[in-house]
Amino acid sequence: MRERKDLVWQTIIGFVGFFALISLVQAVINVLRPDPLIWPGVLAGVLLLATWLLVRRWLQWREEN
Repeated sequence: MRERKDLVWQTIIGFVGFFALISLVQAVINVLRPDPLIWPGVLAGVLLLATWLLVRRWLQWREEN
């Protein structure tokens, strides 16, 4: 059961992390445009924050179990 929950945590982190990476690339490309928008940077920031929080929570969970 512990191994399954660990894999679920890793899957969620990988999923969110993948989209964070893609949005970060999009935000950098957006900055190089002549008329950049704010939402790609905000989305990248939110997804990076979510990834960081998930990793911290996962590490805490691993210490508890």
